[in-house]
Amino acid sequence: MRRVQSNGIIFFVMATKKIAKSKNQPAVSIEYREYEKRYIELGNERPKLSPEEFEQYDDELLELLALDDDLMSDEQIVRIQELEYLLIDTE
Repeated sequence: MRRVQSNGIIFFVMATKKIAKSKNQPAVSIEYREYEKRYIELGNERPKLSPEEFEQYDDELLELLALDDDLMSDEQIVRIQELEYLLIDTE
């Protein structure tokens, strides 16, 4: 589930993972392909994530974003920032 804010209203959108297949490359999600594009443009000093790492961190981020902002601990807020940095989350 992804949290999207529009006009001050927060909407929760179910993330669907589409799989891109190629003859020479293993199947990876469309989200990972988009991450790879962001990595090429913005990820100079960040570690490049494998598809498995990306999916794990993306799922963790979505779980944290689903929490009530008022109930989040400082550690959870910092973890969100870390995950957004690693995932090059520009939303």
